[in-house]
Amino acid sequence: MFEKIKTWYKAQSDTTKAFIWIGLVALIGILLRWNAVVEGVKHGFGFYSGK
Repeated sequence: MFEKIKTWYKAQSDTTKAFIWIGLVALIGILLRWNAVVEGVKHGFGFYSGK
């Protein structure tokens, strides 16, 4: 399985590889700050609903 992923990754362009890494870093950042993200979303929806 890892060999298949490795082959697929090597076939990608440099731009695609960069987007993959940026996406992984963003996902890790969201997971680490999950509580802050949820509070921000709640606050945003509260603003639009007039609360």
